[in-house]
Amino acid sequence: MISFSSAAKILIYTPNISPSHIVMSGRMADVLIKAGHDVVLFIPEYDPSVTLNGTKNAKIWRMSNISDAFIRGMNDFGSGLFTEPYGGFVARKAFETALGEMCEDLMSRQKDFEQIKNYNFDIVITEMIDLCGLGIMRYLGIKNHIWHSTTPLHDNVAYNLGVPNPASYIPSTEENLIGPKMTFFEKAFNFYMHFITLYIHHYATDRATEAIQKYAGPNFPNVRQIASESALAVINSDEFLDIARPVLHKTVYIGGLGIGDPKPVEEEPFKSFISQSKKGVIVFSLGTIAPTTMMTLKVKENLIKTFTEFEDYNFIMKIDKDDKEMIDLCTKAKNILITTWMPQSDILGHPKIKFFIMHGGFNGLLESAIRGCPVIVIPIFADQQRNAKMAEYRGFGIVVEKTNLEGSALKSAIQTILNNPNFSQKAKRISKLIKSKPFKADEVFVKWIEFVVENGNLPELTPEGANMGWIEYFCLDVIFVGYLAGLFILLFIAYFVKKILFLCINSVKVKNE
Repeated sequence: MISFSSAAKILIYTPNISPSHIVMSGRMADVLIKAGHDVVLFIPEYDPSVTLNGTKNAKIWRMSNISDAFIRGMNDFGSGLFTEPYGGFVARKAFETALGEMCEDLMSRQKDFEQIKNYNFDIVITEMIDLCGLGIMRYLGIKNHIWHSTTPLHDNVAYNLGVPNPASYIPSTEENLIGPKMTFFEKAFNFYMHFITLYIHHYATDRATEAIQKYAGPNFPNVRQIASESALAVINSDEFLDIARPVLHKTVYIGGLGIGDPKPVEEEPFKSFISQSKKGVIVFSLGTIAPTTMMTLKVKENLIKTFTEFEDYNFIMKIDKDDKEMIDLCTKAKNILITTWMPQSDILGHPKIKFFIMHGGFNGLLESAIRGCPVIVIPIFADQQRNAKMAEYRGFGIVVEKTNLEGSALKSAIQTILNNPNFSQKAKRISKLIKSKPFKADEVFVKWIEFVVENGNLPELTPEGANMGWIEYFCLDVIFVGYLAGLFILLFIAYFVKKILFLCINSVKVKNE
C-alpha cells in the first residue's frame, strides 16, 4: 500500500474519552504507518484510567494531569446508567460543559504544545466528539485537517459539513431509540432530538471557541467554521451496515478499518470452553465504558438465571474486574465463563459462535457485521440506541432495552435468534457485502489521506450549505417571505372581491329604484 513518494507527518489528536475511541485512532495510525507515513498519536488524558494506546507502531505523546472536569462530568452522567431512561437534555448539556472546562485547561498548557508546533505536521486528524482539538490544531498552525467519527455520521458533523440530514427517515444519532421507518409521533420526536442536538452542539462549540480565543484573540474563528472547512470527514461505518442516506463527496466511509481476518482462538480458557460447547457459544459484553458493577443485583441475578436455562449453550461473559457480585453468582454456573478481557474480534469469527449480546458500541457492531454474527443489543447511552435500531433494521439484530433486564425480554430475544435462521442469514449477507465490495476500507483511507497531504484542504468539495445558518439552509427566509406574499395576495383578492360585490349590490339597488 506504499503509494506516496515520501512519508507524510501525520498527527492524530484523540482524547482518551473511552477505550473505543483510542482503539479506532490506533487502527488509523497503524494503517497509515503500514503505508509508509510518520504518525504521532497525541492523547490528552481526559480519563486517566484509560491507559491503552490503541496502536502497535505509532509514536505516542500523552498530556497528563489536565483536569478532573471530565471525570466529574462522567460520574454525574453515569450514576443511573442501567436504571435511568436514556440521557436527556440536562445530562447531555452537563457532558458538554465538562468538555468545555477541559478545553480551557488544555489551552492553559501552552508549553506542552511546543512539541506539536515544532514537528511541522503536514496534516492533522481529529475526532468529531470534541471540537476543542480541532481549534487547537488550527491555533498551532496545522491547516490541513480531516475530521473522523468513531460512529455513524452525527447530526452536528452533518450540520457543519452541510450534509443533508432529513429528519423524516434519518434518526438523530444521540439518545434516540428510533429506526428509519417512523410513525408520525416518532418523526416528531426525531425532529425534536435533531434540533436539541444542534442546540447542545452550538453551546459546546461556543464554549470551546471562547477558551481558545483567550489565547488566540477575539478574531479566532468559531470551531464550527473550522470544521466546515475540513478536507474530509472519514466515518467509522459501512454503507451496507449503516442506514442509506445522502452524503457529500468529502464523506468517506472507512468502517472495518484495520479489522483483518479472524485468527484461530488459541488463548485458554477460551479455546477449550468454546470447543466443549454442545450446541454453540453466545458472547456477552457491554463494552468498556459501562461497567457491570453498575448493574443492580436483581439484573445480575436475572442475567445468570437466564443464561443457565440455556444449558446446551456456553456463555462467555466479559465483566468488570471489580464485580465481585457477578463473580459470586457465576461460581456454580457450569455453562458460563467470566472474563475481564477476551480477543473479541477473533472469538466472534469462530464458527461455533451463535450471536453476540452487546451494548451497541460501533466498533463491536462493526466487528459483528464483518464476522457475520447476529446481535442482541442492549443500548446504554449516546449513539448506541441508534446503532441498535440500525442492526434491527438490517435484520440481524434484536433490541432489548436496558430498563427491561429484570424481566423476560432477554430470554425471549435469545430464543428468537436461536430459533429463527433469518438473523444468521441476514448477518452473513451483510458480512459478504462488506468483505467483497470493490474498495477496502484500508485502501480508501490511505489514498484519501495521501490525496489531502498532496493537495491540501479541498474547498472544491465544500458545499455552500456548510456556510449557511439555519434560516438560510432551511429556506425559512424564503418561506416567510412567501407566506407574507401569499397573505398579501389573499388580502388583495379579498379586497377586490369585496369591491366587485359592493358594486354589484349598488347596481342592483339603482335598478330597483
